[in-house]
Amino acid sequence: MATIPTSKGAAAGRGQFSTLAGLSALYIGFGMTMGVIQGGFPTVMRAQGMSIGSAGWLYALYLPFGVAFLWSPLIDRWRPPAFTPRIGWIVPMQILAALTVCGVAFMEGAPIALLFVLGFLVACAMATMDIALDGLAVDLVVPAWRPNAAAAKLAALSAGAMIGTGAFVALFQSLGWQLIFVGFSAFLLLLTLPVLSLVPNERTLARRGDRDAFSPKASLTKVLADPLQRKRLILLTFACCVIFPLSGLNRLMLVDLGLPVETIGWVVGTLGPVAMLVTALVSMPLMQRAGLGGSVFVFTALGLLALAAMAMGFQFALPVAAITGAILAGAAVSGIYVALTARILGWAAGEQPATDYAVFYGVGRLASTIVIIAAAQFIAHLGWLLFYATGAIGLIAVFGLVHGPVSEKT
Repeated sequence: MATIPTSKGAAAGRGQFSTLAGLSALYIGFGMTMGVIQGGFPTVMRAQGMSIGSAGWLYALYLPFGVAFLWSPLIDRWRPPAFTPRIGWIVPMQILAALTVCGVAFMEGAPIALLFVLGFLVACAMATMDIALDGLAVDLVVPAWRPNAAAAKLAALSAGAMIGTGAFVALFQSLGWQLIFVGFSAFLLLLTLPVLSLVPNERTLARRGDRDAFSPKASLTKVLADPLQRKRLILLTFACCVIFPLSGLNRLMLVDLGLPVETIGWVVGTLGPVAMLVTALVSMPLMQRAGLGGSVFVFTALGLLALAAMAMGFQFALPVAAITGAILAGAAVSGIYVALTARILGWAAGEQPATDYAVFYGVGRLASTIVIIAAAQFIAHLGWLLFYATGAIGLIAVFGLVHGPVSEKT
């Protein structure tokens, strides 16, 4: 096999690094938005006296991230008139989300139905942006860099979550409605700029013909018709339904334990994403040395430890144990999913990358969101201890199953 000259290899590495930097900026904004929806508003509203069952329904704003795969073929089929095929979708959707958030900033006291509709619009715009962004990642990231890309995505989402679930919760009362939403909007616009540097990369890719810029025949049925892809999708969806509720509801548990919302925002909302950043850094060498199975084993063991800490902390009123468990649970879930994300990049590298990636990523999101809403009702009647015990069984089942089709290389 011919070797690549060192200078060319270094240049290729620099090119991939700049690609990940451009992609990661938008993933930060995406993580920030998901953080506000998933951990920001429910925590604030629960602290203000909303019942845990009602707070669980606020996660319905997360549904567009789960159903976005339904319109994902449009991203592969239609090329916008401005920019390149993927970036032509990314930039307008990011701007639409930012402008809508800015509008919300000046609507304090508006009817809750109107605010919900605007929040749903933001979620739809960001979900559409994310489909195109994932398609761009599949197009531009070479196979050898997929584990790095998966880890970089986790790191960026973690940084965004630090803002959306940490700073947003902790600063909401002190900054006030208008200032916090104006800042949110401005940050979304700022994070759009780095992706513009990738326009030449996507144009070069299209000129070389390495992959079609868009597929006029893209459809959901193509990925669903493939038996192996269906098997992967079912397993991935089951894994999402287990792992995401185990990290998504823990702030509500801490509120029930009696911790001040400011403490939850600063401590869990900051240290949690920091732990996820550490997970991103650790997962790259771990996957290279131990493989997918070894990596999932390590993070499954961490997840079981986290569940035990949260159960003990809640049962015996030990805030330090409960907070530590909540932070470790986020790290464990992230470690498991980053390994799966590395595989998704390979599974989607076909004729319709945006559609295939959206199906794998979106169906799991949709199913896990429904499970989170249902789990909140489950907890309201049966309690946190049974929830964590059930989660431990599910986590062990996930570990046992991922050694099948998910471990197959593409």
